This record gives sequence, structure tokens and C-alpha cells, in this order.
Amino acid sequence: MRFKPSLWDDSDPDYAPGLRYRSNRDNYFWRATDKCKKAGFGMSTYELGGSKGDGLDLERAAHCRALTREMVDWYEGKTQGKEPGTWAWLIGRYFSDEFSSYHDIDPQTQIDYRKALKPIENAIGEVLISETDFVRIAKWKKLMQENGRSAHYIKKWFTHWRLIVSHGIKIGIEDCLKIKAIRTEMRIPSAPRREGYATREQIEAIVAEADRQERPIVALAILLRFEFMLRGVDVHGKWVPAAKIGGGIQHNGQAWVDGLTWDMFDSDVTQFSKVFSKTKKTLTEATTYDLALTPDIRARLLAIPREKRTGPVLVAPSGLPPKNGFFTRNFKRLVRDLKLPDELQIRDTRSGGALKHSIS
Repeated sequence: MRFKPSLWDDSDPDYAPGLRYRSNRDNYFWRATDKCKKAGFGMSTYELGGSKGDGLDLERAAHCRALTREMVDWYEGKTQGKEPGTWAWLIGRYFSDEFSSYHDIDPQTQIDYRKALKPIENAIGEVLISETDFVRIAKWKKLMQENGRSAHYIKKWFTHWRLIVSHGIKIGIEDCLKIKAIRTEMRIPSAPRREGYATREQIEAIVAEADRQERPIVALAILLRFEFMLRGVDVHGKWVPAAKIGGGIQHNGQAWVDGLTWDMFDSDVTQFSKVFSKTKKTLTEATTYDLALTPDIRARLLAIPREKRTGPVLVAPSGLPPKNGFFTRNFKRLVRDLKLPDELQIRDTRSGGALKHSIS
């Protein structure tokens, strides 16, 4: 949208963007641009009243500039300048609309979604939703395959794109209903299920190497994940933007959530209780774990001085929980140092623990 500089500085008092006149009624009104109306701007027209020769032209012009500034501010904030009706525009709406499901997910997942949707916007952002049909969607899939993208990448791409299609349906974009039906009929193969898991022998070797390298919190985190089949976030927590978190541990605009804290343990460190982070909104009852079954873990916990048994269990020398990715990086380093299979991942500790329990 192009407007004269006087829209913002009032340097031309006669400038009246959007001003219209009805000759059959002899009155004036303001009209929003087609682009903004298409983008969802709530006010299509505004009655200014008056008639020709009433001497109120300057007042009407000022009113038009004010209405136009409001419209432009809305458009820039709502669409971030993206062409209405495109996938980039709808992605922007997904992030900004007040009742979007995006606002119902936790802060870290919001970050993950933004990262996942960025390459989608880069690839198809300028495509009009109304011009998206089966052939175009099939070409997207084929192009990713030709570029060597894995089945996992393609499946994830279409899964996140489906979030945007769903939001389009919710806000009344009829083309998204057609697109959803097309997508439902298409086959997007899932990636082969990983069979990887960490064996007890591998875990023992990794923990021993972590001890040798004087990384006690890494060794403890790996053991907790393996022995109790816990997700990493339920052991060492994660850092998320502090804006949506009230209280708790905060540092440099980030808040630490979901990890093990000492108040989850009994006074003698014989057991601990944990509500799973993934299902905490629906399953609020804590699961209790008996540390008598894992004497090594209990001994490591008891080795932590009593005066330090407050707040998070796993802390760096700074006194704060390590930043996101710390345990993953350390695990991979230990795997390389021991010359174990490079594809071994820290998440395999949990599946290894599950295997251990299934055959014990």
C-alpha cells in the first residue's frame, strides 16, 4: 500500500486517503483498501457525513488520515506486510490471531513451531491459497524427494503445514476445506521406525566415561533417564521464554521448567514423585519411583551436600540448570570418545530402559 508522507506527518492538510462521495445521497464516507478488507480488517467503510460545499473538507481529510493510519497499523501488525490470501499471510494469522491454537501450546513448543514453519513459508509463502490444488501439492512432495529430503522431513513438513490449513478452516477460508480433503486422500509415507536403543553395557560405559571426565550431572541425568524411562525434560527440565511463566527460576529473560527438583524427593532420598510434563494438563497425578531399586542413583544423590538439596537437582557450577542442549551435546561427545556407534542418541536411553524392563 502506497500513501503520501502526509499520512503520517499531516504536512498536507488536504490529503484525504480513502475519501469517497455518494452523489445520489450527497454525502461522504471513507473506504478501506481492498487489500486490507481481504486481509480481514473489520471496518469496510465509515460514514463521514456532510455534503459538498459545507466547509468541512479539512476536518474530513484529517479523519480520513486517522482512519487510514489505523488501517495500515492493523495490516502491518496482522499480516506483517504479507500478501493477503497467500500461505505466508495465513502463517502470520496463525501466529497473531487472538484465538489461534498457537497460543495454547507451551513457550518451547511455540519456538519449535516457528522454526518448523519458517522453511514452509520460505518455500510456498508467495503461493495463493486459492491456487493450491492436488497437482501443486504433489509437486511440493516430489520436489522435496528430488532434493534428497528424508521421509521424516517430508512427513514433518506436511504435518506442520496441516496446522496452517486447520487454522484457515477455523477463520473461514473455504479453500482450506478443499485442501484438507485433498491432503487426506494423499499418501505421505512415515519414516521407518527407529530401532535404536542404548544397551545397559553402553550406558555403563558412557556413565563411567562421564565420571572419568568429571561430569557428574551428566552421568546422573543419563542414569535417571535410563533406569526410570523418563523423558529428558522430566529429568533436567528446559529453559523457555520467561514472559509466560510466573515465578520460578529465571535468568536473562528465560525461565526453567519441568525438571526434577528436590521437593519431589522425600527427606531420606528413598523415593521421588513426578508429574509427567507431556501430560500434566490432563494427568495431574504424580508417579512415584523407588530409589531402593537403583542404589547407584541414590548414592549419587546423597553425595550432594544436604545444604545444596534445594531447587533443581541437576545444576551447573553457576548454580543454575544447564542450558538447553547441554546434555545432548555431552552425550554425543561421550559416545564419540568411546567410539560407540555414532547414531546412538540420548533419547535412546529411554527406549533402552523400556527394553530392559520388558525382558527383566
